[in-house]
Amino acid sequence: MLSTKKLAVIGNPIDHSLSPQIHSLFAKELDLDISYEAIKVNQQNFKSKVDSLFEAGYLGLNVTLPLKELAFDYANKLSAESELCGSVNTIWKEDSILCADTTDGRGLLRDLRDKDIEVQDKQIMLLGAGGSARAIIPSLLQEGPAKLTIANRTPSRASDLADKFPSHEGLINIVELSKDLDFVPDIIINSTSAGVLEEKIEFPRNLFSKGSQVYDLSYSKSDTSFIKLALKSGVKNCYDGIGMLIHQAALSFEIWTGEKPLINFGKNELF
Repeated sequence: MLSTKKLAVIGNPIDHSLSPQIHSLFAKELDLDISYEAIKVNQQNFKSKVDSLFEAGYLGLNVTLPLKELAFDYANKLSAESELCGSVNTIWKEDSILCADTTDGRGLLRDLRDKDIEVQDKQIMLLGAGGSARAIIPSLLQEGPAKLTIANRTPSRASDLADKFPSHEGLINIVELSKDLDFVPDIIINSTSAGVLEEKIEFPRNLFSKGSQVYDLSYSKSDTSFIKLALKSGVKNCYDGIGMLIHQAALSFEIWTGEKPLINFGKNELF
């Protein structure tokens, strides 16, 4: 008799996570016997907790904030993409080796393709220079944009982020978040915490144009505050990050099980 495959997502806070629902839908679709939990893990007890979970027979773990960098440092074997990102969101064991990958960037690209948003030769505006931005930059650069502009309240932090991709020097531009732009972005990606933490963030007055495609990495049951701002500014095509969340989860699921889920559900099934 086959035993239940145990999976989980770890982080803090974690109660809000939609990952258990998503992976349960994958398992149901593929008729697999899988359990998937959301487990609160602090930075202080990260190593001991991860060790205990794998010792207890867990097949793999998703890693969310604030543990992605800790998991990167702890892993024995890293994917090439995760080495560029400096963080991971998926870990598993092969024999006694702790392996790690990041599926965030590839998940974003899959969702952009679903929405017929082409990155190649486009002017990309990336708002924010934190861990979420760093996780998606390698995938965006691989698609060959005309320019990737990183806007941050502290430009030096954006410059430090750009320096992590020396092979793309000249392709990445840095601007201060609140300053007006001297170009029209084709795609605007919000990776800031605006809306999530209800912070007041000053964006460029000419950030939005009617022809722009707007993508907010955050998501909620209704429109995020950033999407509301874009819609109010006349943007027609606005998307939140729920599709990216589902796609990155599917990539993790495939790593652990070898099975590729179909994406036949969306936000309505999760909220």
